Amino acid sequence: MMEVLISSEKLASLFIYTFLHVAVGNEPFLKSYNGSFTHTVFPALKNVQRALDEAGLADKIKATIPQNADVYDSGSGGPSEGNFRSDVRGLMIEIVNFLKENKSPFIVNIYPFLSLYQNPDFPIGFAFFDGNAQPIRDHNVQYTNMFDANLDTLVSSLRKAGAPNLEIIVGEIGWPTDGDVYGNATMAQKFYDGLFKKMVASKKGSPLHPEPVEVYLFSLTDENLKSIDPGYFERHWGIFRYDGQPKFALDFSGQGNNKMPIGAKNVHYYPAQWCVFAGAKDMNMVIPNLEYACQRSDCSTMIAGGSCSKLDKNKQVSYAFNMYFQINNQDVEACNFQGMAKIIEGNASTSECLFPIAIESAGGRLENGIGVSILVAILISLVFF
Repeated sequence: MMEVLISSEKLASLFIYTFLHVAVGNEPFLKSYNGSFTHTVFPALKNVQRALDEAGLADKIKATIPQNADVYDSGSGGPSEGNFRSDVRGLMIEIVNFLKENKSPFIVNIYPFLSLYQNPDFPIGFAFFDGNAQPIRDHNVQYTNMFDANLDTLVSSLRKAGAPNLEIIVGEIGWPTDGDVYGNATMAQKFYDGLFKKMVASKKGSPLHPEPVEVYLFSLTDENLKSIDPGYFERHWGIFRYDGQPKFALDFSGQGNNKMPIGAKNVHYYPAQWCVFAGAKDMNMVIPNLEYACQRSDCSTMIAGGSCSKLDKNKQVSYAFNMYFQINNQDVEACNFQGMAKIIEGNASTSECLFPIAIESAGGRLENGIGVSILVAILISLVFF
């Protein structure tokens, strides 16, 4: 993108004028943040709006604060009982009315997957759109999927805040394909098939918001450097792999004519070679080297339920070594591990587990972190105990 903007002033101008919204923060009132941004994000929104006004862009570009769906709830009631969370209700009412005054949308991120991931008693069918879940009744309205119920909880919350007609945009929605027992390509395909049929082909909203809703998918590609603190699936939201190749067949029109999306072209890979476990005279040295490799790369697919979780012990060590080797751009010194590793030209992948090859210009490195350390500890317990 930067090269394009440098090479063409015309394209740079077009890039600027395609902006529709300015996101001030992202999900600032998550419960896990413990109120860290309660006193800062609204003043920031006001300042951004003032800047847009002064630049004469307020009619074209709207400032807003993308919210997580946990900013509202319905308690033990149905969606019609929806209201903003009590600890931020006053602030949310101020923000909502500010958005209303400036004709800005309310952007919310809705993830049915997270409801399933966080609650073992959550009915699996309710996360999808095929109508197979046990319906939930709310007065005279029947809900068969979490998306509709969640959206209508927001609608009820906005009504109570005095903004019943505020535009709603779903800023993020998606399904991960790895890193969890429910995170796989089969479930992701099922979710997107239902989402596209509902939102694109049928152009249906929810019972309380029957008009179509603008939706943005999360995500286009995997992000192998993303924090795994929320869960090991966080690096696997992409419809496309790290190298721009599609993971499963889709029909973005929602007509059900699934086919593999067109992948990225002219991807420049490093040579077809892999770093694998060569054996060890002292098996006590394997664990520290596995830990070293995973802390500095990405072993999230090896977690229970992941695509590489069924590898045998030697293969799991090979996977960790290879991830470190590839993220270091196939540096020969990155495939040593005290003499326990070797470079091979035969593809080390299995039918279920991809041993990736690095792509040129993708030479990022992971820093040590608590989330990564926890992952390594879990992997070691899975592999060696």
